[in-house]
Amino acid sequence: MNLMTKKLLEERLERTKQRYVRQQERMENLLCSMQNNAENIRQIEYVLAMMERVRKQRRRHRIVSRTEVKEFFMYASRIYDRIQHRMHIQHLNYTYFCYVICSRYLFESCLHIPNRRFVSPATVISYFKKERGR
Repeated sequence: MNLMTKKLLEERLERTKQRYVRQQERMENLLCSMQNNAENIRQIEYVLAMMERVRKQRRRHRIVSRTEVKEFFMYASRIYDRIQHRMHIQHLNYTYFCYVICSRYLFESCLHIPNRRFVSPATVISYFKKERGR
């Protein structure tokens, strides 16, 4: 028969405490991840609602000439801040924001390549990031 000694009990207590600390860390990570996912769901729903609203208006895309791109993104940056404030969130995903912009506007390319008049959504995101970085 194996009797529990004081030393074995102390070792078991230490292992149990360590396991408890690791479990707490995993739980905090999971809660943080769940909170981020809930925020992403809220933002995606907002973007989908905005895109649907744009689609229902049945207007043509507004075309932003390449000379007006800088001013447009300065304006878009202010709108981004305003939406972020109105939704009471610390970080609005700018990729989703740029998708809404792309659903409504077309931006003329500064490249003079045939059949390449307008920029892609990825380029719009890079313009927006560049403006936000200032």
